[in-house]
Amino acid sequence: MSLEDRVVIVTGAARGLGRDYALRFAADGAIVVVADLDEAGSRGTVATIESAGGRARHLGVDVTDDTSTRAMAREVTSAFGRIDVLVNNAGVWGDLERGPLAEIEPRYFDLVMAVNLKGPLLCSQAVLPAMRERHWGRIVNISSIGAYMASGVYGVSKLALNQFTFALASEVGQDGVTVNAVAPGTIANEATLRQVSEAALQGLVNRAAIKRPGTSDDLYSMISYLASDEAEWVTGQTFAVNGGFSSRL
Repeated sequence: MSLEDRVVIVTGAARGLGRDYALRFAADGAIVVVADLDEAGSRGTVATIESAGGRARHLGVDVTDDTSTRAMAREVTSAFGRIDVLVNNAGVWGDLERGPLAEIEPRYFDLVMAVNLKGPLLCSQAVLPAMRERHWGRIVNISSIGAYMASGVYGVSKLALNQFTFALASEVGQDGVTVNAVAPGTIANEATLRQVSEAALQGLVNRAAIKRPGTSDDLYSMISYLASDEAEWVTGQTFAVNGGFSSRL
């Protein structure tokens, strides 16, 4: 599954899982575009990649803004001549402390939906012309096990993202472009621990078939497959990478 010289955009790659994906793509020989509004974090990701001999560049991108996402696509195609892979990783997770859906403030609902759903839409629209021109492209959306649980507006946005994945795949398959989603389970990273206690995290782990939290390596294995030539006949799918958690719901 060679990714050598593929041009890969990873949104939200300044830190967290997005940063890990960017590092792994670069280690596999891809040219990585770190698309994130966090300039300091993005430049840190790029510096880490370059210090290891990889190739990367930073672009400041607001995934909720059509002008920004289209500028991203123009800059990438101008610099590298093509766009091969888009990983829609940028997302908002933080509604758990904001209360139930019956009480959520509309402005916060709009924010989560703008980043988690409109963002993938706008980024996909921006890169599709370049992918269609070459009749080759891979779009990978990062969903969540939260789509199948009572997890407030976050879960609503991720379930909608799954449907968006299927619908877009149905539209662009004839153009040589595949669209899939990866739905992570319980990941023991900083973002998770900001939302749940270690005890609650362990409780979630205990509900899975495999009794450990997931890692970015677990997720990247699926993402990189979906970004490869070998996944040519795989599209419109949401893959649960969660240690068997969904089988216990």
